[in-house]
Amino acid sequence: MDGAGNITFWGYSPSLCLTKYVDNQSNDQPIRLLLLGSGDIRHVLHTLAFTTSPIHIYMLESQLEVYARHLLFLQLVFTSIDQIGLQEKCEHYLELFANLHINTHTEQYLKEAATQLIQHVTNINGQFQLASNVTIDVSLLKYKEKDFLEGIFQFWRAPPAKQPFPAELAWDGRVRQYLGARYDTRRNAFDWDLHMKLAERGFKRLNAQEYGDWREKGLAFHLNRQDYTQPNRTLASAHVFQSTDGTKQARRGYWGDILTGPFVAHGLEPIDNDDPQMQSKANDKFVKTATDVSEYNVLKLIDQVQLQNNQIKIIFLPLNSIADLCTASTQRYQNLQFDLIYVGCGLTHYLNEQGEHFSSSIMSRGSTLLLELPTFLLDLKQDQLEQLEKRYDELAKTAKCIPRDNEEVKANVIKIYKYDQS
Repeated sequence: MDGAGNITFWGYSPSLCLTKYVDNQSNDQPIRLLLLGSGDIRHVLHTLAFTTSPIHIYMLESQLEVYARHLLFLQLVFTSIDQIGLQEKCEHYLELFANLHINTHTEQYLKEAATQLIQHVTNINGQFQLASNVTIDVSLLKYKEKDFLEGIFQFWRAPPAKQPFPAELAWDGRVRQYLGARYDTRRNAFDWDLHMKLAERGFKRLNAQEYGDWREKGLAFHLNRQDYTQPNRTLASAHVFQSTDGTKQARRGYWGDILTGPFVAHGLEPIDNDDPQMQSKANDKFVKTATDVSEYNVLKLIDQVQLQNNQIKIIFLPLNSIADLCTASTQRYQNLQFDLIYVGCGLTHYLNEQGEHFSSSIMSRGSTLLLELPTFLLDLKQDQLEQLEKRYDELAKTAKCIPRDNEEVKANVIKIYKYDQS
């Protein structure tokens, strides 16, 4: 298994307000967005924070563990400030989002949230309200997918004696397997990846202490000198292994990224220029670290979301339903077109598989296609990145999408295209 693992717990691009790239906005109809393989809710959070129009966001991922985390973070964000204060929300979010271990207070929140989420996903009509203006719709999921989600939430609140998650052992096993003979000099390997890969590709403010602690033990964010002693069960997932005799066995562990880290999503750049200190430098290095920027951005986004009163609906699509969606093979997908489609770098093969159907069936006139570049997939070399970027252009062309000005996106992490029906 490579450094990225086989499950995407966080994406490889900074959060974006996606409606910024939607040209054909109407006050009469809700904006419709489709997110394929985003890995987390960073784009959803950023988009909702700065969108005042009615909006419908459809989400499609490859694993139900990712859906479970989406639901957890959405519930956290939209919990009333009277129940959970802004700073506490931010700390819960960042810990659960990124840290292999969390503090006891956050663990207690996770157990309580899991109980509520079980009630939500087993709701007979498949829809529930997180706020008066926020509807979550899981009605399109298959029964077995809802059952699996319920099982995940049950695991989150299970006593460790009954369903253990030895997070530290799981992490160390992955690191040893990945580094091999370099394990004994792993700090040197971490420094090389930080300075010669992450920094060279545009991530300048991540420092050696932050990155080294995450690579060593899965601890990305140190917030308010907390003691992180409890395993973060939201980062557990199952992976099927095949033995030499052909038998298959599923094993629960940590099978996500151990190489890039969760810092890109919220820690690459401040979302605004309101605080000059965020860009201040000393000895040509940023004073504010990726942790500082992540906390600053998440606080801002959660606070801004509370101020919106537009109608919001977030719809979860069944796993592997892209073919049904593009061919409108079922009644529920007919006449469903999107003003913007975002595709994470792990699911760009969907464009190749669906070809012209990808655009003609589900893209509205003049809609936007955003493709996440694998810039921060560190197992890829520079020449591979350049080849993949050219491949993206070919895939977009197959879907009748033409390149659009990309200068507004920093750090070369997104390619922007426009659907051309001519």
